[in-house]
Amino acid sequence: MSNYRGFGGDDLPDPRKLLEPLKRNLRIVLIAVILVVVAIGAMGSFFQVEPEEEAIVLRFGEPLEENFGSGLHFKIPIVDRVYKVPVARQHTLAFGYRSQPGKVSKVRDAGFDRESLMLTGDLMLVHVQWSVVYKIEDPRIWLFEVKDREETIRDISRAIMRQIIGDYSLDEVLTTKQREIETATEKATQFALRDKVPTGVAITAVTIKSTDVPTAARKAFDDLNRTVAEVKRQLAEAQAGKDTILGDEEKAKARAIGRAEKRLTQIVENARGEASAFTAKLKEYKVAPGITRQWMYLQSMTHVFRSLDEKIIIDEKGGGTGIVKLLPLKDLFGSGKLGAGITKGTARTTSGGSQ
Repeated sequence: MSNYRGFGGDDLPDPRKLLEPLKRNLRIVLIAVILVVVAIGAMGSFFQVEPEEEAIVLRFGEPLEENFGSGLHFKIPIVDRVYKVPVARQHTLAFGYRSQPGKVSKVRDAGFDRESLMLTGDLMLVHVQWSVVYKIEDPRIWLFEVKDREETIRDISRAIMRQIIGDYSLDEVLTTKQREIETATEKATQFALRDKVPTGVAITAVTIKSTDVPTAARKAFDDLNRTVAEVKRQLAEAQAGKDTILGDEEKAKARAIGRAEKRLTQIVENARGEASAFTAKLKEYKVAPGITRQWMYLQSMTHVFRSLDEKIIIDEKGGGTGIVKLLPLKDLFGSGKLGAGITKGTARTTSGGSQ
């Protein structure tokens, strides 16, 4: 310690002697600094674009006309600014719920109920959770013409989904029309984001994750479902009864028509037979008028006598005896003596002058 000043030692070394080694190495230091600056400048003169990206370069604040694809590209350090856009990547926006990679999706959350709650066409409330998948098709519009890009897509998607849901009933939203709603929402959202409010995005899918009625209305909805099921059952039973009755009536109708057609055929055939018989009688009459006339008379009288129970014959030439003559037709018809009775009756009628 005696070598230091204040303790009786020698004075400190001259600073100029200490700087002499630095002076000798100054050139090397400067060269090293220059090399580092050049390396940093060289590294800042290139940029890498990944396969799913496109890059747009702003030079003095103005975008270059060229869109840079995947690969290594040159730029002017400090002057150029590079913006990379993942044009081939699918982006997903969730509505009414949020999900994170590796975690269970939050399908229902009090903070998202307002976003998912909407009114159906039959004035019923329903919760709809859905997602919109899109990709960026025009990086320039996406970067420089849209402010709050994601929020803009969200606002438009919410408005369109509420409009589409308002065109359907609650039952359709919950059951059979979900695919139709997805398609209509996808087309309307794409039209709005491309033509009405250009955002540079293309909608690739709209998917409804779940639909449900609000908790406060769940009991009423369950009662409605039970009532609808009961009404459908009763309608089905009534339709089955109607079909049975109609089937029986159709069978009865077919049987009646069949009987009528059969009767019609019989009547026509009988008429034709009678006409043929009459024609045959006419031919016989022309050949022998007297005999045919007598034969026809006997046939007619036979038909008349069959409808009578008994016949009384009054003979004006009976001599005034007051005796009433009775022709027992029943006995004659029953004993096969009809011809004889008719002959006698005819003879008596002829002799008596009346019958």
